[in-house]
Amino acid sequence: MQEKLTIARPYAVAAFEFAEEHNDVENWSVFLEALGIAVNDPGLSGFIGHPKVTDEQLLGILDDVLAAQTGPSRRNYLKVLLEAERLQLAPQIAELFERMRSDAAGLVNVKVSSAFPLSETELKSIDSAMRARLGRSCTVEADVDAELIGGAVIRVGDSVIDLSLRGRLAALGRQLA
Repeated sequence: MQEKLTIARPYAVAAFEFAEEHNDVENWSVFLEALGIAVNDPGLSGFIGHPKVTDEQLLGILDDVLAAQTGPSRRNYLKVLLEAERLQLAPQIAELFERMRSDAAGLVNVKVSSAFPLSETELKSIDSAMRARLGRSCTVEADVDAELIGGAVIRVGDSVIDLSLRGRLAALGRQLA
């Protein structure tokens, strides 16, 4: 996954810089999110990289699928991705674009996975702790991962804080081995 993010980074930076320069960050965000979803769709993913599907044909399909989001600049961006054979990186490009968007707004996205649903009080506690640690405003997204057994895993950008029982048991297993 990290390799894909590294390859996707220049494309995300170019899109963000262009969008910021043209005061069009919101529309580019919607476009890249839709493109990422389209690329992962099983109905479309079979056409990407298929030897019998030309770039022009794939561009036409994407124009139809993303009709509401495309315009001349975004269509050119699609052409660049197709010519560089990087269209399959659209989800990673969208993710990086959103990180840059949050950074520009002074926000940090914090993702919390826990073994059980978190209460509002626990979410507020995590939010205030991360604000204090990072010195920036945070948006906290929570999900449930029963495989953690207990505790939580907190992700901020590329950093991971593993406070889960599964993580602690794995660390204990490595120490005993």
